[in-house]
Amino acid sequence: MRDFNKLFVIAMPRCATVSMSDALGILGIPIAHLGKIYGEAGSEHHHPQRLARMLQQIEGNDFRLDLLDSCRGLADYPACCSSVFRQLDQVYPNSLFINVGRQSSIQRWLQSVESQFVGLEIMNSGRTASAAQFEHFQVMLRYRKMTFSSAKFDPVTYARAYDDYQSEVKNYFRNRAGDLLQFDDVSELASNGFEKLCSFLQIESPPVLPFPRSNHHSQMPEQAFFVALRSGKITSQTGLS
Repeated sequence: MRDFNKLFVIAMPRCATVSMSDALGILGIPIAHLGKIYGEAGSEHHHPQRLARMLQQIEGNDFRLDLLDSCRGLADYPACCSSVFRQLDQVYPNSLFINVGRQSSIQRWLQSVESQFVGLEIMNSGRTASAAQFEHFQVMLRYRKMTFSSAKFDPVTYARAYDDYQSEVKNYFRNRAGDLLQFDDVSELASNGFEKLCSFLQIESPPVLPFPRSNHHSQMPEQAFFVALRSGKITSQTGLS
């Protein structure tokens, strides 16, 4: 396997970050997705306490993150914040980066983001939300603002943030092509995800199994979104019905 320091999946939310984390874990590279390290017990795809701790460190301008003492890298927040991955690149030299886009349809990405983000807001603002859930959601909102410049979903703002981010990643790694594995669209993962990943990491033989498609964590927020949509409590900004 290729020698490297840390590995950061800097793809934006709703760009197969859980699936990529699972694929790396299968290859023997356990990274943390939203704070949860691959292989840890539990069905959740995040770890609230670690997410909060990373935010505390970042807001204190401390990018030698505690969590990275226990795993090989990060996926999703905070690695997908452009100001953060630049700092991580400085603090952890000789690291590798993976970006996954949604170039085939930005509209479908916006719809995925809307149903997930608004669904989470519904779940965490209701009477059934615990104090711990509410506190965790406030942390997520702060990460969301860091990533999109606005914690509240708006399709125009978020589409602009997506385009600006992809351009920034491209420009940042313009002279370092060997440090970045780029998938322009999530559809590439099913067809040749493991092949490209293993080639990038210099692993001789890709696993003989499908690339992970890990989306169970999306089901409850999407359900909450569509229940509210059908009841008329909300309207979709992206044409979902």
